[in-house]
Amino acid sequence: MGLFDGILKKEKDKPKRTVPVKEVSSSAKKKEGSSQVHREVDVIPLEEDVLAREIVKPQVRYVKKVVVTSYSDLEKISEELQNGNLVLVDLSPLEVKPDILEKVAEQVKGMTTALGGQLAKICKNEIRLLLVPEDIRFVK
Repeated sequence: MGLFDGILKKEKDKPKRTVPVKEVSSSAKKKEGSSQVHREVDVIPLEEDVLAREIVKPQVRYVKKVVVTSYSDLEKISEELQNGNLVLVDLSPLEVKPDILEKVAEQVKGMTTALGGQLAKICKNEIRLLLVPEDIRFVK
């Protein structure tokens, strides 16, 4: 028994399923008839399918809203971005204090770019920003 005989024998023992496949030729299109050809397809055992889903399990991410009223809220934003979550930042409470609003907006922009993320303004009338982590990008 050779080295590859065990592998080839296992492949032969795998169950096969025949699936009808429609083939349409140019003459069949004219006649509007069709013929079916049966082809063999490997059947994947259920355990392998479950195992594959566990290996390729996507990371759960959240979209979190943070209403900024002071500088202390910047820590929440930073933590969420570092955890890989998307952050919806509402700066509208700071509209009555334009000097603080400008400083906080610059802090948010600097923090997002330092972490490798991107930000975009999503409302025309209100000051709301969407911040995304480094592995998500906006299409411009």
